[in-house]
Amino acid sequence: MEFKIADKEYQLKFGIKFIRELDKIYKVDYQGMKFGMGVNLAFMNLNQYNPTALAQVISAAVSHEQSPPKIYQVDNAIEDYALENDGLSKLFEDLLDELGKSPVAKDTLKVFKKNAKVQIDQEVQ
Repeated sequence: MEFKIADKEYQLKFGIKFIRELDKIYKVDYQGMKFGMGVNLAFMNLNQYNPTALAQVISAAVSHEQSPPKIYQVDNAIEDYALENDGLSKLFEDLLDELGKSPVAKDTLKVFKKNAKVQIDQEVQ
């Protein structure tokens, strides 16, 4: 997937470096131990159409670049996209789709979705 930032097309990559960058942002503290939950929490935020999650995910997805864009440039690109496309829904859907195709993230997401469904089903009963 490509995304235009500061008049340049960037290839978004959803590999190990992407996950490592998300783990720096999305952490869970459990009894004094910190765990990276980047893929899971980013996935949840994207599903809730959280615009700041878009910036974090895109920024992590271009972190493989030798000279990645700054976060303010990513923010500006997202705002430009929203103006040009009458909103962000397609961008959310495209990112969720690409994330689900990632060879290194798809199994994590599959387990996360399964566990979330089990939790919801138990709460309903």
